[in-house]
Amino acid sequence: MNKSAIRAFGIALFLVGALLSLADRLDLNIGLPTVASSNDKDVEELQKKLEQATKEIATLKANSTKETGNENKQQENTTDTSTEDKRIDSTPNADNEVTMTLQIYSGITPYIVAQKLEDGGIITNSVEMELLLANAKYARSLQIGSYEVNSSMSLEEIAKLITGKKQ
Repeated sequence: MNKSAIRAFGIALFLVGALLSLADRLDLNIGLPTVASSNDKDVEELQKKLEQATKEIATLKANSTKETGNENKQQENTTDTSTEDKRIDSTPNADNEVTMTLQIYSGITPYIVAQKLEDGGIITNSVEMELLLANAKYARSLQIGSYEVNSSMSLEEIAKLITGKKQ
């Protein structure tokens, strides 16, 4: 009798484990206490930031279309690529210096960073920036955050800023 009780207890433990495993795989909530995932909070926060950035881009595009009409009349010598770059998400200063806020998030690659900088009119060749960030000096050193960058900065200065390396 003692042997059969132990065997029954072992089978019961096995079945409970199997049921919990199956419930976990099927994402069933069977009344067990759960800890709120920090990923859910991060996703919500990132979605809010994305919505805010989308609104900012829309207002910048609306403002830039008004400004580009005036710029074309005043400055016929400007190239089409520079006016397109100014429209994306950057703001021109009085000295034709383009400034933008660069968002670095977890998992971003040097390729994406370089593309954002080129699209924003900060740099002219994204491949050069990508190769610089892939260099052993800066590799795997991108720091999460928001950075104000402008077109007067060199590639090296931008790389040092977004990697947190000493200047």
